[in-house]
Amino acid sequence: MRGMVSKPLREARVAARGAFGGWLMLMAAAGCARIDPSPRIEEALDLVERQTGQRPAWHAPWDDQPPAWDANSVLTLDQALALALRNNRELRAALEQIGQADAELVQAGLLRNPSLNFMMMFPSGGGRAMLRGSGLPMQPLEDLWLIPARQEAARAELQRAVLSVADRAAEIAAAVKKTYARLQYSQRALELMRENRNLVDQSTSIIRARQTAGRASQVDVNFSHIRSLKLKSELIQVEAEHRAAQRELLMLMGFAGAGDGWRVEPASESAAVLDAPPGEDLLLLAAAERRLDVKAAEWQAKAAAAELKLMRREALPETALGLGLERAPAPRSNNPGWAGRAGNVAARGLLDRATGMPSPIMLPEAFAPKMREIDWTLGPMIDLELPLFDQGQARIAQARHQYLRRRAEYEAKLQEVTRQVRETLVMYRRAYDQARFYGESIVPEVERNLQLARQAYVAGQEGLTLFLDVQEDLIMTRLKIVEYAREYRVQRAELERVIGGRLEVPDSAVPATRPADGAAAAPPPPAADTPAETVSLTCAMHPQIRRDAPGRCPICDMALTPASKPAK
Repeated sequence: MRGMVSKPLREARVAARGAFGGWLMLMAAAGCARIDPSPRIEEALDLVERQTGQRPAWHAPWDDQPPAWDANSVLTLDQALALALRNNRELRAALEQIGQADAELVQAGLLRNPSLNFMMMFPSGGGRAMLRGSGLPMQPLEDLWLIPARQEAARAELQRAVLSVADRAAEIAAAVKKTYARLQYSQRALELMRENRNLVDQSTSIIRARQTAGRASQVDVNFSHIRSLKLKSELIQVEAEHRAAQRELLMLMGFAGAGDGWRVEPASESAAVLDAPPGEDLLLLAAAERRLDVKAAEWQAKAAAAELKLMRREALPETALGLGLERAPAPRSNNPGWAGRAGNVAARGLLDRATGMPSPIMLPEAFAPKMREIDWTLGPMIDLELPLFDQGQARIAQARHQYLRRRAEYEAKLQEVTRQVRETLVMYRRAYDQARFYGESIVPEVERNLQLARQAYVAGQEGLTLFLDVQEDLIMTRLKIVEYAREYRVQRAELERVIGGRLEVPDSAVPATRPADGAAAAPPPPAADTPAETVSLTCAMHPQIRRDAPGRCPICDMALTPASKPAK
């Protein structure tokens, strides 16, 4: 009969196998973690759409090549916003924070890997080795109270990441709106400045003609020429600023290396409609409720509070539970294995053949094993940390100060938002008041003055130079309105940014200015019936072109200049 094993020991082995199998199934279920940040990205997309009116295409890769723009292409504000929210590299980099935070949340809910120990001791005289180890892997028990705290902290950090990404998208959208407004009004300013320079050039040509007729001095000619040069210098500066703004918008849209052969939608200072600024209290309330960075700071403070709770729980002693087993050593066995038994049988057969009779030599029975004691021990095992030197005081204190810091940063953010709203509102009201004042008070006066100058010129009471000067004054006034209208749009975009959303309920809407019908756009008045003002104009490159009124050559588009003729 083979080595005898007691019934209780067999039952213990069966129970150990069942426990081990159940443990494996539990660990496999606990280790099946699914990482999918898509729902959180959708949450961020909803926030961005609510704040900007645009839903970014973040599920698609960004565009490596810009659209095929040409000199006649017009880039709309909606197109610029869509391209920026999809292709801006800084925004795409910030978007990865959501995936990282989501993975951290999954990791926070996982049990720590168990440990398995096994030891063998070999007897010096040979024989069976002693075995000692864990029947089941040692599983840390502190995960039972640490995982909820880790998940709470990770969940708060994930919410902060979602809000931060959406806030970054809103910030980029506001930057696009401000840059686009600057482009619109610098584009309009360039048109007015070129128109003004043409008027100054015409005035200079007339003054030169009057000098030839003895009606003007060289000082008058030089003064008009210097004015034209200054206008050219200002034009060069505005053109450079316009190109720089184009490149800034290209960078925001993710096409920093693209060309600038495109235009933005035209903006007319006369067609602008300005919304009166809302009340300060209403804006402060909206900012407190809608600012995503304020909410992100609040969630960051909540994450710090959860981290403090986690540090306090981690200060508890580490504990692990498992199942230990041990097999006692035994001396060398007198019972050979199967090979030995077969050898015994063969040896006995050879000996019997050699002697022709059964051998008197006593050999071990091949299939009669020697009985021996087999000792197994099996029972639970606990691994307990002794917190003699490190009770976690330093980590708890660090977490507490981190929480206090986040709370103070949250309060500081509230203070900063209040300052931003009030400061931006002041600038918004200034631009609104100035644009409205120019449109309702100054422009009508300049237009009436232009009408009087036109009537005086037609009646022969004033020369053409005065009429052109008044017309230039109207253009400069319109340039000033363009400046304030641009500032109004920029400050409006900034105000929407600092309150965390669009200004959807304006208190009132008033026109910024009335159209200057027939003012600068009207053709020059008919020449007065005075010999001194009757000047034949021609083109320096094409002398065959003759005109009685200021204008440009239909062939080369150069400004017409007085034809040379002897003075009377």
